[in-house]
Amino acid sequence: MTLPSDPSFLVFGAAGHIGGPCAQWLAERHPAATIRVVSSRPEMADELATMHPRAEVVIADYLNADDMVAAFEGIDAAFVVTPDFLDEQTAMGNVADAIKASGRLVRLIRLIGDPPGLRDESEVTALPGFDGEKTNVQHLRARKVLTGAGVPVVYANVPGWFFEDFSGFLLEPIRDKQTFVMAADRPMNFIATRDIGRCVAELLLDPSLTEIGETVHLENGIDDLVRFSTIPQMMSEAWGVPISYDGSDEAFLRELGAGLRKYYRREDAAEYILTYCHHEVPFIEELLKNGNSLHGTERHFTPAMLGFEALPLTSWLREMKDVFVPAGG
Repeated sequence: MTLPSDPSFLVFGAAGHIGGPCAQWLAERHPAATIRVVSSRPEMADELATMHPRAEVVIADYLNADDMVAAFEGIDAAFVVTPDFLDEQTAMGNVADAIKASGRLVRLIRLIGDPPGLRDESEVTALPGFDGEKTNVQHLRARKVLTGAGVPVVYANVPGWFFEDFSGFLLEPIRDKQTFVMAADRPMNFIATRDIGRCVAELLLDPSLTEIGETVHLENGIDDLVRFSTIPQMMSEAWGVPISYDGSDEAFLRELGAGLRKYYRREDAAEYILTYCHHEVPFIEELLKNGNSLHGTERHFTPAMLGFEALPLTSWLREMKDVFVPAGG
């Protein structure tokens, strides 16, 4: 299926680090397109209008069925990204019903964050240290609803960490103690959220690139399979300041605990994420037995494959020096 010559796009999370670049790239790449941007927060309306001057701004809640019907009305292609701990069964049920009511949608791109090949939440909850918390399994629950409803969905997975994680919950020991803290040293992919948004936009612009129901993995093609223990050297070279590495569990809990508890709003957040980090090690080792990638046997896309230049981690680190190195450091 193809889009009309003057398509209409719907972008959720347009005030964020992924949805925002997605909507901006759509506007740049297709001047004739109609773009509708969505946030669930009414106080964001003015900021959204400033960020996306060509777009129609809509305030809508995934959990409100009428909001979803209004958001999807007249839309040809849409991007869905959801917050942690969302009731995905209700939210994606509303999305699916709205798509059916519209009868027009050619492609839905749903962002997910699951280990490659994982399809059932029982595979997660069976692992030691994990339970039925929504943040573990919410993408799998969303997949079950959307696929079951027969909507034209493609799942865009990110088998890696965001550059912005370094300036988020990993920031404080880097900035305050010149130490990068990350337990369970392992190879990982890294990608800028800007590039994720742009990749999604390219997939929306050309539905022929994907097949309904498939999972594709987004990688930057540059910073793939970088070990966490080598990141401090990259930081040191980018900032001209020596950054050390502490890969111990004790440092992880001590240095990152407060930030993780604040972000996830749960007292056991640090222990929970530490368990996840350790679970990544054998999973990655198993994936690498079958090839030199973290996307397994499924297809992947990079910015270069989609026609634009990726932002390398080294460049991002240089751009962000003032965040990590206090004035005079």
